[in-house]
Amino acid sequence: MKRIALAVLLLASPGQAAEQPRFLPTRDAAITYATSGSDAAVPPSITVRYFSAGDRLRIDGGPVGFLLVDRVMERVELVLPQPKLVWELPRGGGITDGFILGAQLRFTRTGQSSVLGRSCTTYDVTADRAAGQVCLTADGMLLRGAGRGKDGRTARIEATSISLAPQPAGLFSPPEGAHVLNAAP
Repeated sequence: MKRIALAVLLLASPGQAAEQPRFLPTRDAAITYATSGSDAAVPPSITVRYFSAGDRLRIDGGPVGFLLVDRVMERVELVLPQPKLVWELPRGGGITDGFILGAQLRFTRTGQSSVLGRSCTTYDVTADRAAGQVCLTADGMLLRGAGRGKDGRTARIEATSISLAPQPAGLFSPPEGAHVLNAAP
């Protein structure tokens, strides 16, 4: 009986149990992050907007455009507002892997922390030769993250401001009349 009780305690300990926490917000949000990484193209900050009704994200921070992520359609688009161009990024590799999150991610709880006065749970995350650490709120907001991709590049982000205001649906679509280039199959 003691052996069974010990096994249950070991399996239930936060550092040992694999979990699948919520990793996208349950409500609309706009989070600005300070960023750094081994890739020179990493901007110093980005703003990630979440549109919970459509399971969509918008990432602003690049010098000329923004990314739109439709998790339902598993589509990532680079939008260049001037001259209204949209490039649908190919699935199954590169940048799309990081945004079309799914069951391939494995989470292991490692503790508690806080960012901007908000409590978050820390996890080690692994998936297909990539690994990192994240700090997620109970309602799915990513407050801090660091990782190394399968290509060896590293990146870090940490929330510097959070808005829970409703996000307008129009922010999550390409501009009207935009021309689509190199559409993914």
